[in-house]
Amino acid sequence: MRKFIVTITLLYTAAAVAALGFISNWFREGLALGDSAIVTTLVVSVPAALLIAILAWWKYNEWLTLLLVAVILGAGGYVLKLHHDAYGEWLPTNVSADPETSGTAVLNAHGRTIRYRLELHNPGTVSHREYLVVTRDDREQRIRLPLFGDARSGYVSAKNPNDWIVLRPTADANVYTAETGQFLFVRKSFTVDLPTGKVTAASTLPIP
Repeated sequence: MRKFIVTITLLYTAAAVAALGFISNWFREGLALGDSAIVTTLVVSVPAALLIAILAWWKYNEWLTLLLVAVILGAGGYVLKLHHDAYGEWLPTNVSADPETSGTAVLNAHGRTIRYRLELHNPGTVSHREYLVVTRDDREQRIRLPLFGDARSGYVSAKNPNDWIVLRPTADANVYTAETGQFLFVRKSFTVDLPTGKVTAASTLPIP
């Protein structure tokens, strides 16, 4: 029974870590605990399973082993259901790395010319990423915008950049507001600090 305990615990831990890595672009980006039910479930269930596994192995207790199996099956099944409900698939799949883009817009503000666009990477999948790409003084900067949550993203291809994203200046030459356009089925506004790349959610806009 101890071999069984070790095997299922290692398999579940490996699967959970792989899933978290996939979500966080292989840990190159942070995991927002609380923002995603999938992330929260995995982060909580792994240490819980490890603790129960240690107790079950040490005490050689069949009830603790059954509890371990229940935790693994329950958490794993819940994550699979969440993923299926959100993306229509039971497991993450690799998709094209080519992003969809809004096209480049030009903004003249504070005596400078800024070019910007919105990129959607893997929309509608668990590995989705949305980036505001800003070019100032021939320097390109990529800033991640938290546009889409776990729900399947909805959008129509942009005919012009303002269909997806509108960048507006503020009194501070380094701070801009970014608002989603009507062709993205999520209406949000952000404050973006360009030198630091810090993004602050300003509001959720009404859908026209």
